[in-house]
Amino acid sequence: MDAFNGMNAQIAQFPQWLQWWLTWMQTLLILLPFVFIKRREAQVLMAAQVLNFALGFYVYTAQGNMITKLFGLGHVFWAVAFVYFVHRIATGQAETHGRPYFRAWLYTATATLAISLVFDTYDLIQYIGGTREPMAEYYAG
Repeated sequence: MDAFNGMNAQIAQFPQWLQWWLTWMQTLLILLPFVFIKRREAQVLMAAQVLNFALGFYVYTAQGNMITKLFGLGHVFWAVAFVYFVHRIATGQAETHGRPYFRAWLYTATATLAISLVFDTYDLIQYIGGTREPMAEYYAG
């Protein structure tokens, strides 16, 4: 539990816009899939989240319980979910007809995943390029 408290304390030091983005993602990608639990897309996203949490926690502890630019690696499973969502939408397998709430969630989740993956890729490139300080220090700049 101390690790999660430490992680939350670090996130509290992030810029407000990033905290809002994280709250948006948590709501859309972690909580709302439970509303659509019977839908395959929600199930795939929930499986991706479990794997993301496991890898993210490993990265966090390997980085000395610090959130660094490497933390984005934990979202690699979102890439799989994103590709799956795009495939299901493009082929009509998502069965969104007559399900406006599900359709709205699916399209918004897909867009959110795409944006997040751009941020994660940027962070990983920065990490590979030598940006290794904790994110709270990076943003305090």
